[in-house]
Amino acid sequence: MKPGTRIVKIVMWAFFLGAIAYFCVYTYHVLFSSYETASLYSYTAEDTVDTTGYMVRDESVLDGGAELQEVVVAEGETVATGDTLAVVYSTQEALDRHTEIKELEARLESFQYILSHSAGGSDNSTLNSEIIDSIVDLRAMTASGNLTELEDLSSELKTLMFRRDYTYNGSSALTEEITELVDYVESLAAENQSYTTTISAPASGTFSSMVDGYESVLTSASVKDLTPAQLDDLLDQREEVADDGSSLGKLISAPTWYYAAELTEEDSERLKIGDTVTLRFNSLDRTIDMEVESLSKADGDVVCAVFSSDKYLSETTLLRDQTADIILDTVTGYRVDKSAVHVENESGDIGVYRLYGTQAVWVSAEILWEGEDYYLIDEPTEYDEEGEAVSTTQLEDAKSLRDGAEIIVKGRDLYDGKVIE
Repeated sequence: MKPGTRIVKIVMWAFFLGAIAYFCVYTYHVLFSSYETASLYSYTAEDTVDTTGYMVRDESVLDGGAELQEVVVAEGETVATGDTLAVVYSTQEALDRHTEIKELEARLESFQYILSHSAGGSDNSTLNSEIIDSIVDLRAMTASGNLTELEDLSSELKTLMFRRDYTYNGSSALTEEITELVDYVESLAAENQSYTTTISAPASGTFSSMVDGYESVLTSASVKDLTPAQLDDLLDQREEVADDGSSLGKLISAPTWYYAAELTEEDSERLKIGDTVTLRFNSLDRTIDMEVESLSKADGDVVCAVFSSDKYLSETTLLRDQTADIILDTVTGYRVDKSAVHVENESGDIGVYRLYGTQAVWVSAEILWEGEDYYLIDEPTEYDEEGEAVSTTQLEDAKSLRDGAEIIVKGRDLYDGKVIE
């Protein structure tokens, strides 16, 4: 073999062995010596019980529904005895006149607003830009497909257009038109008076337009000491609801309402009559604190629980059967993966390693909550012999647990002060 060929082979083998060594070292670092961190953040865990039940209220159905009528009270509005609930029109022409009156009254309101904000010189200089801004907002809203504020934005633009017209024509023309419009509206109202009747509230209460047949069945008296079997019997007594519009709606006579639900016997043992618990209903955007009114004896392994509240009645008038979470407890702490929590063999101290600069810093912690794959932790407070909290230095505060701190969740041979490459 020629000397040159031998040298080439040696060099090739050296490169080959070097490459193998490099990949072995790299693989070792990746598999055994790499470190992973995760940002710490505050998190609230809930201890909840799922349930399904029914809203219970003292309600009475309102007769008097008609084909040509306008309900003038809002859903969940509180009314007094004698307050007008609806206006009934004897002919279609009367209803059309009423619609015209409402439109003219809206225009009259715009005119009166314009008159009370007569544009001066400074107002003239900004009026056109306000109109342009209103048009841009209206176009953006229609482009997004969210039309919840369409009526308000359209009314605002119409008012600005009227205001610009009458800014140039002068207030005298506007005053004259307001007078004519008032006279016309009054004449239409007088003409319509003999074609309308009103439906008044027979008692005070909270109005709801929904009638579902449970009004005379699910009452405050019927849910007292309710059992699962009795709840089933009540649900079977639901009355048929006519679909001919013969009812206007209903009045809820008492501010206190109830939620009757079935729980497992095991879950019910975590409740006590008189306790206040928080419920989150699937159809509401809020939680509601309710008192445990009654807990029945177990029927099989099922218990009937009744909760009560005198808050947020107006937001629940359209609800009947509801699923809910009963929130028994909440815990707030810093959320970390379970792999990040360590136990010191010598002291038994529990803690995590925080990445502080380029070092792994040991921070003692106590576990507040255990989830499926995470813990909620916080730093335990140290107390002196007199029971006072031990003060910490500025450096200790900087190394403590806080939102955004980097916690080492994967790594080998960790110890306090170890330099992390």
